[in-house]
Amino acid sequence: MKLKIQVLTDAKLREFIDYLEQIPYSAYQKNVVLDEKDVFSFSYIPNNKYIIAVDKEEADEDKEKGKIIGHICIISPYTKYGYHQEHILEVHINIIPEYQSKGVGKELLVFFLQEVKKGRKNNGIKKIKTKMLASNEPAIKLFEKTGFKKEALLKKEWKMIIEDEKTGKKKEIYEDCLYMSLGLE
Repeated sequence: MKLKIQVLTDAKLREFIDYLEQIPYSAYQKNVVLDEKDVFSFSYIPNNKYIIAVDKEEADEDKEKGKIIGHICIISPYTKYGYHQEHILEVHINIIPEYQSKGVGKELLVFFLQEVKKGRKNNGIKKIKTKMLASNEPAIKLFEKTGFKKEALLKKEWKMIIEDEKTGKKKEIYEDCLYMSLGLE
């Protein structure tokens, strides 16, 4: 693998959108039933910013200079219900399963943090936050290695529908959500 981390450009946008369409089906365990809202949550949102990981060894005539294998989504700061959060960036990371545990996530986070620190004086960002399934140990370790701290555990925060492989019956399960953050002051 020959890795390149870069900010998403217009030249890679179409490929990125195609890549995003595959993420929901690889991000969840096999027996999780996805609905339209689950799939939509991985859609490209123009107001957000994206950093992508490209495997240059996977280049071919269809993929301009490499295959997208992971990304960080940087959710634009916003005001919600009168509570201002312009000082906070929220990030989410996804890596194609076959590239997980190979350093791609770490490279994405390091690049992202360097970009944030470069522009910090002008952008007023004081904190970066992320959330994940509390059972996602690899993601927790990844964020801890780059300085993030566990901030809150929300019990039964996410509902998933699981299909029994033998019977085909569906049932709801509730997963805990872990919030982590990194202070920049």
